[in-house]
Formats: sequence, C-alpha cells, structure tokens
Amino acid sequence: MLRRRQSGSVWFLFVLAFAVALSSSMAGIGSGAAGAAQETCTPGTTKRIAFMLKQQTAFRYLHADVPFFQEAAEAAGYEVLVQSAENDAQTQVSQAENVITQGVDAIVIQPVDFNVAAAIAQKAAEAGIPLASYDDLILGAEHAAFVGRDPKQGGEEAAKEVVAAAPEGNYVIIGGDPGQTGSTQMSGGYHVVLDPLIEKGDITLVADQYTPAWKTEPAQANAENALTKANNDIQAFLVSYDGMSLGVLQAIQAAGIPDGQILVTGQDMELSAMQAIVEGRQYGSLWPAPDEMAKRGAEVAIALAQCQPITTEATINNEAADIPWALTPIYLVTKEEIADFVCEHPWWQPIDEVYANAPDQKPTC
Repeated sequence: MLRRRQSGSVWFLFVLAFAVALSSSMAGIGSGAAGAAQETCTPGTTKRIAFMLKQQTAFRYLHADVPFFQEAAEAAGYEVLVQSAENDAQTQVSQAENVITQGVDAIVIQPVDFNVAAAIAQKAAEAGIPLASYDDLILGAEHAAFVGRDPKQGGEEAAKEVVAAAPEGNYVIIGGDPGQTGSTQMSGGYHVVLDPLIEKGDITLVADQYTPAWKTEPAQANAENALTKANNDIQAFLVSYDGMSLGVLQAIQAAGIPDGQILVTGQDMELSAMQAIVEGRQYGSLWPAPDEMAKRGAEVAIALAQCQPITTEATINNEAADIPWALTPIYLVTKEEIADFVCEHPWWQPIDEVYANAPDQKPTC
C-alpha cells in the first residue's frame, strides 16, 4: 500500500476527519454572492457542463482529468464540453464567452491566469451559470467553489523530504507559471520550510525563478545558470513540474554531475520522471491525484447544475470571498514508494515502460 507518510498528508487526513464531523454544516457552504446564488438557483436545463482546461496536451489531462471527469458527468446524464486554451489567457476568455453564449448548466475552469479568469467568473455570474475553479484558484472574483489540492502543502512536503536528505547546502527553486496559484502557492510552500534554514545559514538559495507556461527549455536554462553560478555545488532543485525537472536533469547531466548527486523533485508523475525516479536520477515527484480531482470536479459541477448543496472540506480566500473548497490530495512519491504507486495506478503508466531501463526492479503487482 502506498504510504502517504509526509506531515502534510497527516494534515490532509485530519481535514477529512474534521470534514466528516462537520459535513452537515459544511454542505453547500458559500459566502457572499456565491452563497446567495445557490439559494436563488434555478436548475439548468441544457444537460451540458463546460470543462475548461488551461491546456490538454500534457499526459495528465489526456489520461486523468478529461476521462475521469467525462465518465462521472456522463454517468449522471451530462454532456461535457471540453475546452483547451493551450496556456493562452485571452483564448480562454474567448472560449468562455462562447460557452456562456451557447448555454451550459455549469462551468468548471482551470484558469490560465488567475487574475484574467476573474472576468470569466463575473460573466458566468451575470449569465446565471454557476462556476467552479479547478486545480488553480481564480483570484478577485466570487464563484461557487474551488476544486483542487493544496499546492502549498505539496511544496512543503517536497521541501521537508529533500531537507531531511540534504539538510545543508545550496538550493534552487524552479517554480511554474507566475500567473497561476498552483505555482505561486507551491513556491510559497517551499519557502515555509526553507526560509528558517536560510536565516540560520544552513541553506543558501542560489536561485528562485518562475517558468512561464511551465516549459522545459527555460527551466533547463535557469538550471544551467544556477549550476554555473554555484560552480556545480548544488544539493537540491525544488521543481514544480516534471516537464521542467526533465530540463533540470538534462542540465545536470551536461555538467557531468553523477546521477542522483543533486536531489531533484517534480510534479505530475510523468513517464520521464517515473523512469528517472526508478533509476535514481530524480528524487521524487508530487502526485496531485488528477483522477480524484476530476471526479470531484464533476460531482461539484453536477450539484451546482442541479442546485444541490455541495460538500466541501474547507474554505479558501481568493481576495474576494471565502470560497468553498473541495479539497483533494497531493503527496510526494519517491523511489521508496514508486513500486506501490505503479501497482495502485495501473491505468496511469504501463509498468513495463516505467521500468524499461531497470527491468530487474519491476515489482510483481
């Protein structure tokens, strides 16, 4: 059984236990216009839900978010209109305007830019369409719910594990897109752990940079610059996405540094990262459980479409209101846990491919 052994996961289980105790009082939780909208809600009649993603080409969207969301929604009799903005905020605004004009019963949106998407939330409210933000929280506009993991918790978990393995030395943070809360909050989680150690002088932060659109090439360039700056004396790279950690690993290899000497993290458990973890080149990858997130997103959308109360575990402030939060898990998978992970998630990546370069380590599930 995969052990969610980090302190953040203990927190998550506590939240869930707390939620069970308060489920009756927290069902349908809302604030301001979001709460009032549910009270005066008219059930939708189109039997359509818009699922708007910032992009759809990454492995997780094709194999987790979209299929699990569609399966849950279609089982309840809803058609899903999947939209992909390919990381362009204005494209997402145009797509949202089109969806609202067509008419849907609910919108679930992963914002490309959390500030720009506030306009989308406002337009949906004006059209009487309930909207939930997904994976990344929309800032500055009230809406019905947020569905997603706690990226700050994920950043803390990754940093705690890496610090336990390398308590002193030079560190580098390579965050994701600066316009997305999933990136900014994860970097905030890194700092919760690192800042006291930086103040003590145990750790030196060589570089701390975001990566527009989560791209591999700029992440690799930033890693190369950091390695040069520190004369290759770096103990850890805290990286917020596996596509970026791939670039970091390439920079480390090009510098002639032995595999595993520098601890590197990532997020999403993409195939390249899983292979690197098995081979000892990457320390670990955060698993944001997109399957669970997608199913939860569909459940929230259906409830909103039918004017039913939604069950949430917490609230999160988005600078406009306390938004009801359907909280989903996030935890770090290292070499110690990866065998259990592949056995418990056979739909994610073929086990033979994960262990392609280390067949002798392949577990029997």
